[in-house]
This record gives sequence, C-alpha cells and structure tokens, in this order.
Amino acid sequence: MRKIIFVFFLTALTVCFCFLTPKASNNKQTINAILGDVSFFEKFGDSPDLNTDEDLRIKTHLEYIEKFLRNKEVVGLAPELQRRRNELLDLLHIYWETGVFPRNYDYIKNRKPCFIDKDDRICAVGYLIEKTAGRKTAEIINSRHKYEEILVMNDKVVDGWIASSGLSKVECAMIQPAYGGGGGLYPTPSSNNNITTAEGISSSIFSGANVSINTINLLQTIKGTNSKTVGILGILTGAGQTFLGVTMFPANNTDYYGNSVANESKKTLAMINIGLGTTTMLLSAWNLISNKKPKYPKVTWNLNSFETPNNTLGMAVTLRRRL
Repeated sequence: MRKIIFVFFLTALTVCFCFLTPKASNNKQTINAILGDVSFFEKFGDSPDLNTDEDLRIKTHLEYIEKFLRNKEVVGLAPELQRRRNELLDLLHIYWETGVFPRNYDYIKNRKPCFIDKDDRICAVGYLIEKTAGRKTAEIINSRHKYEEILVMNDKVVDGWIASSGLSKVECAMIQPAYGGGGGLYPTPSSNNNITTAEGISSSIFSGANVSINTINLLQTIKGTNSKTVGILGILTGAGQTFLGVTMFPANNTDYYGNSVANESKKTLAMINIGLGTTTMLLSAWNLISNKKPKYPKVTWNLNSFETPNNTLGMAVTLRRRL
C-alpha cells in the first residue's frame, strides 16, 4: 500500500511542476491612458496584440469614445457649450471614419500620443482644434507638446480651447489615442505560439511510449515482480523525452514595447515533455530498486498418503525447512 501511495504522490508532484510554472509577462501598452483597450475588448471580445492592425485599433477607440460622450448626461452644461460639444463630436465622427491617423516615429518601445507627425497627419484632438481654432493654433500646441498627454499639458492655449469646447480636460484625454512605436508598423512574430511538425511527432511518440511504460512500472511495483527490462527501457525513454523538452524549451523574445513575449504553446509542450520524461525515469528507477526476488517460506509442509503392510491407507505429514 505504501508503494502505491508513493507512486501516485510522485506522479501528482511532477504534473503540478509542469503546469504551475510562472507565465511570461505580457503587459502590453494600451491605446488610451484613461480607458486602456476597453474599446477593442467591447467590440471584439478580446484584447489587441502585436498582429492587430494599428488603424483598426485607433478607429475602434475613437468610435467607442464618440458613442460614450454622446450618451453622457450633460444637462448642467450651458446650451451654447452643449451645441459646441455636439459639433465637435460630429467632427470626431468624420475624423475617425476618414481614417488618416498620425504615427509615432520617435518612440520605438512606447505607445505615445502624437499631436502632428512628420507627414503632417494630425491626431484626433488636434483635428478638433484645427477645425475650430485654425491650423496655426494646432501647430503651436504641437511645437510645445507633440508627444504629451492632454492631462499633463500646462498650457493657456490648450486650456482656453477646452474651456470653450463643451468638453472637459478629462474627456479630451479620453479621446486622445496613443500610437505604437516605429510609425505604428509592427513585425509579425514568426515563431510566436508555433510548434514544428518534428517537435509534435517526437513528443507524441515519447508520450505514448512513456505512458505505457509507467503503467507497467506501476503494476510491477505493486506485484513485486523482478523483471528489469521495463525499468531499464523506461530510464532510456524518460531521459530521451526529458532531453527533448529541454532542447525545445523556447527563449523569451522582446517585443517593440520592451515586454517579454514567450511562445506559450511550445513552452507548455516542453514542460509536459520534461515532466513526463522525469516521471518515467523516477518510476523506472524505483521499480528497479524495489524489485527483489520473490520470498519463499523457510518452512513448508505437505500431507501425504501411503499404504501400510496391512493393506490399509495411512497419512503422513512432511515438514521441510530451507537453510
């Protein structure tokens, strides 16, 4: 019974080791400093990643914030400011439907607001200022605060425009997107969450063999049989699968934001190979160590019958003692 408990404890411990390894950090920077990526999740039910189209990400955010601001209760706002607010939201709608957005060319590893980029493409808040206060005003703000967030701009021109817009400074900050580094153009990871055919086939063969060997190891350990073939074979196949897992374990890459990005599928398969291979080696070694020759009783007895000289049947007990 103790052997059975030990075997199952060892197996459970190894499985836990496979699946309780820490995950790599994947803390992506978001499209907006206040709302994050709630707009993308709201529309698509998932978070954006490195393969998400940059323009889609910006457009999704601006569409979301336009709807949010239109539905917001502003009964305390003066009628003139309410009218101005609605005009700006109409302009915002035209802006995101047109889909010409600036790029962040100067901060490779960070998402940053960009008021006007080197190609004269203007951001959403900049567009609203340009259409209501003129291009010159937008360029003045750009010269002072090109990559700053609205909330940290300490500028009389900015604050004066906001005061007459019907929008609050926080609402303007909620509109303002942050743009990805390198002009918003991202490399497509070539090995992210991919497993090669050779790795998949090799892992399947080793896994099938080692699961079968572990079952036989368990049965032999329980019965106390003395066959060493399975134990030796298990050590070899277990070592092979462990070596496969170690060699295929992926290194973490760094994305454009400086975050650690791992091939999680390959990592999981590698940990399974290491865990199952290690389990097989340990169970096989335990099988070899615990297997002994069957114990025979030192004293045995037999009941025998025999015929007497009087032609009658007699009974005799024979005792044997092993030395």
